[in-house]
Amino acid sequence: MSEDSPTPLHLLEQKFQALQAEYDTLQQQKNEVFHQVFYRIAERATAGLSFYDFLKEVHTLMGELLPAINLYVALCNHDRDTVSFPYYVDERDGDIWQRDDTPRKRNMTEYVLRTGTPQLIDAARFIALRDSGEITQAAGDLTFTSWLGVPLTLHGRVSGVLAVQSYTEGVSYTDKDADVLAFVAHHVSSAIERYQAIDALRKSEERYRLVIEKISLGVAVIQDGRMIFANPALVRILGYPLEWLLTQPFSAIAHPDDVPVMVERQRRRMRGEAVPADYTFRSITQTGEVHQLEVSAVLIEWGQRTATLAFVADATTRLHAEQAQRVALEQQTELNDIKTRFISMTSHEFRTPLASIHGSVELLMHYDDRLSVDKKRQILENIDDAVERMTHMLGNVMQMGRSDAGQLQFRPKPLAFTPFCLSLIEELRETMPRQFAKVQLELDLLPTKHQFMLDETLIRNIVGNLLSNAFKYSPRGGTVTFAARKKKGEIVLTVSDQGIGIPQADQALLFQTFHRASNVGAIAGTGLGLSIVKEAVDCHQGRIEVQSTEGEGSQFTVMLPASTVTA
Repeated sequence: MSEDSPTPLHLLEQKFQALQAEYDTLQQQKNEVFHQVFYRIAERATAGLSFYDFLKEVHTLMGELLPAINLYVALCNHDRDTVSFPYYVDERDGDIWQRDDTPRKRNMTEYVLRTGTPQLIDAARFIALRDSGEITQAAGDLTFTSWLGVPLTLHGRVSGVLAVQSYTEGVSYTDKDADVLAFVAHHVSSAIERYQAIDALRKSEERYRLVIEKISLGVAVIQDGRMIFANPALVRILGYPLEWLLTQPFSAIAHPDDVPVMVERQRRRMRGEAVPADYTFRSITQTGEVHQLEVSAVLIEWGQRTATLAFVADATTRLHAEQAQRVALEQQTELNDIKTRFISMTSHEFRTPLASIHGSVELLMHYDDRLSVDKKRQILENIDDAVERMTHMLGNVMQMGRSDAGQLQFRPKPLAFTPFCLSLIEELRETMPRQFAKVQLELDLLPTKHQFMLDETLIRNIVGNLLSNAFKYSPRGGTVTFAARKKKGEIVLTVSDQGIGIPQADQALLFQTFHRASNVGAIAGTGLGLSIVKEAVDCHQGRIEVQSTEGEGSQFTVMLPASTVTA
């Protein structure tokens, strides 16, 4: 053997180093999978999935971390002392245990709930727990080789269990698996809290809407002398379209001789003076009929400002009105809280992008050194999308606030319409890259030399909101068309899409504040965009029409009068 020949010890060291390098590589790959799974779970939690579909996604992703063919989620109702299984998949039990409100039993699931700690149970430990009385009942197929359950903490209290089990010989969960499952349970718990909050909000909104729309007594909210809310019963009593009522001072519905007294009473009430809550006045309907109305008014907080909540009844139907008034007064507390419906709608739409930002920031803070450049870029893009979504919603809310406060002003000036629209489209293309990427935009605009007397800010609201909606509700591969033409002294704008369309029942209410069509599903929105468009069109003394077929698409047509056109 020459002096340069490797010794057996040297060869052994080389082999060991090679094995160590291979082990390090495998460990790095495993860690990468681990972090990718948790990122995808956090992403799915804010993706607008149904609760069951979210849990199904979690189940699929769990299979990348540990044996998870069999997985279930149990949620405890402490008030009723019951347990529900919103998700249950088992290769032997099937989904028979996917049920609600089963009485709590002293089984393995209940043992985790009771102890509040992760539990690793095999056949031997199951027998020991049963013999000691910790487990007295069992359900499902008990031929498992290994069972692992970890607690779900909701609102600071152990209120659920995330469990996996295996029937395969040789598969035995470890303490490391328990740590992994506990980390997953933390994300699942946060998602469950979010789903519960959304469900509670939806039920509350439905309850308030039912109260308002079904009672026969007229209900109005008056702020700054204007009617900012009116229920269907009040529209029938006053005999005017809702759109007209919401654009006029409240005193416009009164007989001219009764206006001074009505205005003075409202001023005194807003100053905090003692004013009788009940009074009468005469109203003139759109057809010229004079009705004697009875009003009961109270001060409430609406949008963090003082407003008047008024109950209105036609005195000619006194007996019916008295009965309805008693019902309405019993529900007065709920009616005083009706303002939360509007606030909650907006805050809910902010909550989802905020949750996405929060989850993304957590990933960057905790796993920055383990994320690839592409993954970091994706996370930052998600944050940017969420911020842009909130910015757009905030702009709409502020615009509607200015409208409600009577601060929406019409300031026309010569505007080169086509260059302005092209510039606006480029802005939208930069702020909505994904929406633009999924659809084809076709333009049919006027020659660039044409100028019109228009309010630039309001036109931005009209075109921007109509195009944004068209992109948002269009399917991938669809076409959005934006056209502008001059016809009979008018400028006519059309925005059409091949999207989900608008149900016929929703079209009459389309331009009402906070109204959303019944078929939007999980597509985010506040219901403000089209009401802002309507306000901007009205300021131009124009008209807006919609033609839509559910499932086929929509076309919005805006017609601005001849007075807005300049040579």
